[in-house]
Amino acid sequence: MNDENFLHEAINNSKEFVNFPGVLMAVSLHSEWLTMIPEGRVWAILHQVIFSGNVNNLNQLLALQKSNKKFRLLTNTRDNKTVLDIASIRHDTSEMKMHIEKLIKLDEMLNYAKGCQWKECYEIVKENPGFSNEKPPYRLYYLIHHMACADAMEEFNKFKEIKNSKFDLNLRANRLKINKIAEREQRPAFARFIEREYPSLLDEDVEPEKPSEEARRRTVTISNIMETKIIAKTLDDNLMGAPVKPERTRTEVMTYMNQMRNQSERELQEKEKELKEKHAIQLEKTLHQAMLLDNLVCPIALTIFTDPVIAADGFTYERSAIERWLTNNDRSPMTNQVLPNKLLNPNTVIKQIITAVELMT
Repeated sequence: MNDENFLHEAINNSKEFVNFPGVLMAVSLHSEWLTMIPEGRVWAILHQVIFSGNVNNLNQLLALQKSNKKFRLLTNTRDNKTVLDIASIRHDTSEMKMHIEKLIKLDEMLNYAKGCQWKECYEIVKENPGFSNEKPPYRLYYLIHHMACADAMEEFNKFKEIKNSKFDLNLRANRLKINKIAEREQRPAFARFIEREYPSLLDEDVEPEKPSEEARRRTVTISNIMETKIIAKTLDDNLMGAPVKPERTRTEVMTYMNQMRNQSERELQEKEKELKEKHAIQLEKTLHQAMLLDNLVCPIALTIFTDPVIAADGFTYERSAIERWLTNNDRSPMTNQVLPNKLLNPNTVIKQIITAVELMT
């Protein structure tokens, strides 16, 4: 089955509320398909799943967007319906509507934070104190991380005055603490401020569970397979015209040179256009492979899955890593939102993808 047919089948399955593993497989392999609306279609997979009212299914698909920088929840249908419009159509899916409303509000707050619009952020947190320590599954930074990037010490102190709101300074992005994020973004003043006011942040962390030798080996093997698929193409720097015969007259030589120059310019423009198109295609393939590889790696253990399980937040984790996390936590390690339960279900789709990649050795 080619990609186009695969996409249409996934949209049909989501539309009919059937074969969710097939939908999950499609979006696991192609993260961008969640919001893609092909010709002849009105809704994307995202819209169909929201209409279904199944919050658990939606969360699993949103978790696959964690490295897709192009993903936008606020993607309208072809007939210009918003995700909130769709979530509001059915009266028996109030949980989905509330979930979408929360995601939209969190997105709004974090967009304001990214633009250093602290007054607007303040009003949202004042109304929803818990938002100061939560984020959607497809976002990298929490509110506090945007403050670190903006060196916003004054605003940080102002937010601390909001009733029932207290920043969790242990929240991380790419496993980095807030002071390290400030340093990476060349905000040493904010980093020193945090370290001075909250010295406990400098305490050594509990040593994470070390991955098994098998997990390390498989991670290296699969990463190498993914890398060797990318073929680096070099540009040809030797675009030269034919030599000019010295015995020709000056007029003949100039005429010939102008002809060759015009021809070379046309060829160069065509070559540049061709190379740009190839580069764009190659870049898209590289980004796609990076997103796919990211979905095969446990966000806690940072190794390729051996026993992948889906938690209630929709994210997939290595079983031993998430079980260890859940012994002392009731919040998602990826969004910091309270988990509705601590059930773990095998992710057979991710396991199938990893097995298929391993067979390519």
